[in-house]
Amino acid sequence: MRDPSALRAAVADPARLAAVDACGLDGCGADPDLEGVVAHVAGVLRAPVAALELVRPGRQWFPAERGLRWTSSEVPDELSPGAHVVATGTALNVADARGHPVFRHHPLAARGLVRSYLGVPLVDEDGFVLGALAVADRHPRRFSAADREVLRSQAHLVRTLLALRRRVSVHERDARLLEAQRDVLEAIAAGQPLPAVLDRLARHVEALLGPDVLCSVLLAGEDGTTVRDGAGPSLPAAYRAAVDGLPVAEGVGSCGTALHRRAPVVTDDITTAPEWSAYRALAAEHGLAACTSLPVLAEDGTALGTFALYRRSPGAVPLDGVVPALRDLTRVAIERDRSARELIRLATRDTVTDLLNRTAFLDAARRALADVPAPGAVHAVLLADVDHFKIVNDSLGHAAGDAYLRTAADALRSALRPHDVVCRFAGDAFTAVLPHVDPGAALEVAERVGACFTVPVRVPGRVLHLTASTGLTTTALSGTTDLDVLLRDADEAMHVAKRSGRSRVRVYDAEMQRFAAARLGTALALRDAVGTDQFSLHYQPEVETVTGRLVGFEALLRWTRPGVGPVPPAEFIPVAEGIGLIAELGRWVLTSACHQVARWRAEQPSARDLTVWVNVSPHQFGDEGFADEVVAALEGAGVPGTALGLEITESALMVDEAAARSILTRLRRLGVRVAVDDFGTGYSSLSTLRTLPVDVVKVDRSFTSRLGEGPGDVRIVEAIVAVAHALGLSVVAEGVEHEHQRDVLHALDCDLAQGYLFGRPAPPERFEQALALRERTSADGSPAWRAGARSGWSPAAPGRA
Repeated sequence: MRDPSALRAAVADPARLAAVDACGLDGCGADPDLEGVVAHVAGVLRAPVAALELVRPGRQWFPAERGLRWTSSEVPDELSPGAHVVATGTALNVADARGHPVFRHHPLAARGLVRSYLGVPLVDEDGFVLGALAVADRHPRRFSAADREVLRSQAHLVRTLLALRRRVSVHERDARLLEAQRDVLEAIAAGQPLPAVLDRLARHVEALLGPDVLCSVLLAGEDGTTVRDGAGPSLPAAYRAAVDGLPVAEGVGSCGTALHRRAPVVTDDITTAPEWSAYRALAAEHGLAACTSLPVLAEDGTALGTFALYRRSPGAVPLDGVVPALRDLTRVAIERDRSARELIRLATRDTVTDLLNRTAFLDAARRALADVPAPGAVHAVLLADVDHFKIVNDSLGHAAGDAYLRTAADALRSALRPHDVVCRFAGDAFTAVLPHVDPGAALEVAERVGACFTVPVRVPGRVLHLTASTGLTTTALSGTTDLDVLLRDADEAMHVAKRSGRSRVRVYDAEMQRFAAARLGTALALRDAVGTDQFSLHYQPEVETVTGRLVGFEALLRWTRPGVGPVPPAEFIPVAEGIGLIAELGRWVLTSACHQVARWRAEQPSARDLTVWVNVSPHQFGDEGFADEVVAALEGAGVPGTALGLEITESALMVDEAAARSILTRLRRLGVRVAVDDFGTGYSSLSTLRTLPVDVVKVDRSFTSRLGEGPGDVRIVEAIVAVAHALGLSVVAEGVEHEHQRDVLHALDCDLAQGYLFGRPAPPERFEQALALRERTSADGSPAWRAGARSGWSPAAPGRA
């Protein structure tokens, strides 16, 4: 970019800087996943230097690097290759920095440490260019277009890793916020002095928001015209003394101006902000570059003080849900004479919507239901759950989701009567108890409640249009005033609304009672079925993607219920988990599968290297005797450990990594192979694959089903295959139903595949001919799985089990 001012403006864009901060990588220490990507890039491109480079004005830092040995550098934006990538949004390829009119002045180039450079933009989910994924050489080198594509594919993987990290960090931050709130409230309740409480609060704020944030609390003077120092544990003492006693007025920094305006003042850059014109030298003397200040006001509007967040580099602290929540705690701490009322509010209200929280709702609802309904009236209970709300949080962020919930809550208050009891019951679920309502009017109220969630919500750059599914029951329909039963029945009706197409109201009725009773009947029948011949195993083939050669089978549990017939696994497996039978069923599957592979190996010479794969539930894997059960099953069937593979979900492995490592290490010594099942749908990190003794990654069918329909899923599968192979793992793609999917997997170098294209799950006897055909090729040259298909064990029509 030739225009230096445009380059600096692009790098200093506040929204982009907020996106960089949201990554949480500044000063966080090494990240194994990112280090692994950088090491992979350096190895593939044979580059002595590779780095993930994040860019702030005048500063670049490297959360992951190989061969650079720098964690950060401070050079002007004009000399920074990463800054140029940010400003242009395109790749930068410098063959020889010494001959380049700009980059020859870069310290690394001047010292001969870097001569050539290739960097591609690192773009987050919102489209902001955070920096670059780059490689460099110590000799002149013209990187090729193929090198650039390798970097781009890995930058896409980094984007996915950062998005996952961001979501996890949000959950962790919320937990820490709750802990901070609890700690400060306990200090207030214990009667600690105000300076000690405010100091404790400020330290929690700084711990929550990061090392670059310095918290300050100023207290309004007695007459409300000046402010005095309240807290600022990380601010220089001289600065705190200088601002002590400043007037509340326009142009007195961010704090004096915010309290004067009764509104937040966000100063991205103190050197250019008009409200700091008289205090710029003071801020510069103490290294302060930005300030976000929120006025702290009593409920009656009385000025109590300011809650401020300083930074030592330009860029404001975002006003997300954490900042207002902590500012509210500041108000509670300052307004001691009103603390009792304020503490009650914090203890009984949801912090996002200001509706009753769950505990307060349950108390109020039981009191309302204890009243005998008026003649001709009933008590009604509603449960509304927002449809597809997770999409909002995942795609637009929690701030957008919170904005929607607040708007919906405001609409609910307007739609209901003052004495109705309404609550945010869970993340995106709302409940209401309507005492003494006409039975006919209850449905109308439920429709109004559902409409509250269709209110459009404006967030930066777009308008949200969501819906909700609502369940309704009454004391007459459920035949009780027991709140737990009423909530259960309203929840059942809500789920029926979702199954019926969402965005509608369903009233609890006899059919739903029958459905609930059917689930109970399934549970009872499952208990009776254990130990009988009602269960059986079907097997689905697993083949090599390139040759079509049969290499193993996955054992799948089937249940034929007397008087009913085959019950889909999706119906009885969750019930078995819920009633604690899944571990016992899992042991039966393990034992039966080992005996079956033993028979195949004994009867078919070509089957002596076959592997049978068994799914292991989290409940079964978490049992301390699980490894012993596997050993007993192998010994009982007389087969070696190499005959068995275990498929374990990401979530089961993540519960206790140390215990999982111990169990898997013992099984690996026996030759048992381990596959991470449904990879890409859980919350594990790539470091899990590096540290746990696993052999195979199974790509979930949700990715393979759309292969060929667009580039997104292809890139995801490509990234999974690349990373798995880099870690020495094999890759199996599940749910392959069409030849074009197999062709894409072949092109991506995926090792194995499984799905209806190669064979539906079937009883073991259906595969005898297929095993006989193994190791052979049909007369027309087609692979073994096609020959098997002609022999009758691989129906052509795709579908789901």
